[in-house]
Amino acid sequence: MIRKDLQIFLTDRRAVVMSFVAPIAIASFFGSILGGNSNREPAKIPVAIVDNDSSGISKAIVSGAQSDRNLKISTPDVDEARTGVKAGRITVAVIIPSGFGDAAGRAFFAGRDKPELSLMYDPSHAVELGLVRGVLTEHVMQAVSAEMFTGDQGRKLVDEMLQRLDSTTVTGERQQQLRDLLQSARRFYEQPAASSGSVAATGAPRGITMPYTVAEQAITSGENVAYNGYAHSFAGMGIQFLLFACIDLGVGILLERQRGLWKRLRSAPISRLTLITGKAASGALIALLTLAVSFAFAIVVFGVRVHGSVP
Repeated sequence: MIRKDLQIFLTDRRAVVMSFVAPIAIASFFGSILGGNSNREPAKIPVAIVDNDSSGISKAIVSGAQSDRNLKISTPDVDEARTGVKAGRITVAVIIPSGFGDAAGRAFFAGRDKPELSLMYDPSHAVELGLVRGVLTEHVMQAVSAEMFTGDQGRKLVDEMLQRLDSTTVTGERQQQLRDLLQSARRFYEQPAASSGSVAATGAPRGITMPYTVAEQAITSGENVAYNGYAHSFAGMGIQFLLFACIDLGVGILLERQRGLWKRLRSAPISRLTLITGKAASGALIALLTLAVSFAFAIVVFGVRVHGSVP
């Protein structure tokens, strides 16, 4: 009976595909979504930055983004960036318009007439778009504030803002406070580089930076066991398809009973317990074979390991 069930299973192409190919394909897909193998280098988000400004601020933005561990930065032109997003090679394209540096510097103090960054993105990667927007905000703020407080462009804009301060919409006490701020910034520029704290000499980043760092600690089931999204997915899909196999086994027994096959088997000198045991044993072997093939594929292709008890 066990041999008969195995022969029927192996000659049924649909059953073989559903038992072997389907769980491997689905587990591989969900494993990549769950983060893949954490022992490998984490994938970076492909981002294109088109710098149409070429100012000190825009160059600092590009430089900061290139050093970010989450982004893979390229610098094509606008047409190449659009084509890359359309083809799926680029997740987000950032367009820095001409005059962005000067406009951002003025908006930094005045709070109005803010320049616009254009983002072209693949709509199937909305989550990555949010991450890129947040990372970009950090680098833009650091570049603009650094240039405004320590750069040549900032010196010119401070002088320009002081000359135009009386014609702005800011009045009264707030105008005086802004004037004091700008005059303090001018005095800072007038100090010799050696006596101004020498930011460049200390190697500290200029401008407004994140006021904290993050310590990340992954908690897994065992000591010194890195998380593997493929292990998570293959284990889950293995159980899922075992449940499908149980349903198929139960339906198969009912169909055989309906077709009169069980009456013919009962005519043989064997007990009902033997019939049920043979059917359960063949189902268990097929299920074990499904698990073995799935985990063998996961071990060879995705580096999955069984860190707990093998039985």
